[in-house]
Amino acid sequence: MTDRWTFLILAGEDGAPVQMRIFLRAGDDPGRWPVAQIRVDGTAVPVDEVEKDYEAPEWKALEILRTHGGTDADWEAIKRSLRAALPVA
Repeated sequence: MTDRWTFLILAGEDGAPVQMRIFLRAGDDPGRWPVAQIRVDGTAVPVDEVEKDYEAPEWKALEILRTHGGTDADWEAIKRSLRAALPVA
């Protein structure tokens, strides 16, 4: 099975990305999808309800993370943690 992801970008008052909300879209109930929220440098923050500014493809979300000091290893760790949060069937 191929993972399905959603990357929502949250911007600051100046319009620059400041956080991302990342969903692993597993199943039919979005309320049960594993979710993480990070600053653009990869630091985890609590998931909130702030309105997204836009949805980005994965390559763009990863580019934002890299631009702000995050690494590919950080990215993969986030994705692993969301996969680990999937309910056991």
